[in-house]
Amino acid sequence: MSNDPLAPLRAAGLDRLPESQRAVFEELSPEEMRVVSAIQERLNAAAPEVEGQMNKNNCLC
Repeated sequence: MSNDPLAPLRAAGLDRLPESQRAVFEELSPEEMRVVSAIQERLNAAAPEVEGQMNKNNCLC
């Protein structure tokens, strides 16, 4: 496991959030980070492998 508690969220796009929202995540306790990371993992597992191909009328590729 990384020494950076935000590593899982950075991998999920935390760096793309507005500064005010990113600050909220950076202030989370270790327990809160575990919960958020667990939720992110579950969302990733539930999402289709390539979401952009689900709707052929709204393809980004």
